[in-house]
Amino acid sequence: MRWQTLALTGTVMMLFLTSCGGPSPGPTPTPTLEELPPPVTPLAPFELSPAVAPTEERPPSLYLDPPTVSLSVGQNTTVRIWAEGVQKVTSLSLQVRLEPGSVAQIVDSDPAGAGVQVAPGDLFPVSLANQVEGNLVNFQAMRDPGESLPTGGVVAAITLQGIAPGMASLQFTHVGAQDAAGNPVKMALPASGIISVTGPGTPGAPPPTQPPPQDIQPTPAPLPTVAVRPTPAPTGRGIYYVVQPGENLFRIGLRFGTTAEAIAAASGIPDPQRIQAGTMVLIPVPSGCAGYGYYVQPGDTLYSISRRFRMTVEELASLNGIGPDYNIRVGQILCVVRR
Repeated sequence: MRWQTLALTGTVMMLFLTSCGGPSPGPTPTPTLEELPPPVTPLAPFELSPAVAPTEERPPSLYLDPPTVSLSVGQNTTVRIWAEGVQKVTSLSLQVRLEPGSVAQIVDSDPAGAGVQVAPGDLFPVSLANQVEGNLVNFQAMRDPGESLPTGGVVAAITLQGIAPGMASLQFTHVGAQDAAGNPVKMALPASGIISVTGPGTPGAPPPTQPPPQDIQPTPAPLPTVAVRPTPAPTGRGIYYVVQPGENLFRIGLRFGTTAEAIAAASGIPDPQRIQAGTMVLIPVPSGCAGYGYYVQPGDTLYSISRRFRMTVEELASLNGIGPDYNIRVGQILCVVRR
């Protein structure tokens, strides 16, 4: 009996332990796609986030088109004033001088109106001032503020007529710009334009006029005469120019209507591709002087120019008709003597 009681007790204990432990462990089932958690996209570090390049705006600028013109006595040509990067500019004022006024003159664009005027462009359609006094142009215009103002276009067009052989320049003596709020917009003075006039004539004389038509009467044939070759008007030997930072002979050649190779040959430069800022080169174009001319650059004074060419200040001023104030302007072409 004792051994039966022990066997019964062991059976009960095994049943108790089996009920407490639960089912025996088996193989882990593979979860389905529906039971898997959604994938997590890792966050990119802040310093690795793609950078957005800021929108670059072209600085406001003015320039002449074309920068260099060549015409004969009595011929007309038009030079346009272009503006770029002026999307914030709503009003613009300009003062342009033709120097000297004895080589060319400004032609009135509106003969029916009072006074002499230049032709306004389409960029600033509201004209506030448009007047030509001798060889000085005063122009001021504006446009209505808007969300999408044009960034560039024609401001005005100046028509020139050659009246005597020589060289002249179109010089910007003042440029003023404002935005819609009336704040000034900085704009640098653009480079001057070069006007070359060729042909017979006397400096300072008005262009020749055609005589009125007359009845042609038959005349006897004239006796043969010996043809005399006319003496060409002096055109000068070239213009000295100091290369500015960022310039090269190719750009300078385009500006003066010549080539980089011609400038290099006239200046004794072996390689037209290698030129440094501050180098003075000789541009083989008419200077309007009996000899050489010099293109006045920013920072030049009559004293510094005279020292460059080993002239006295008084000699340089007398040669160019400059008064005792010794006032010169950027873009002006001075006659010089090379020594």
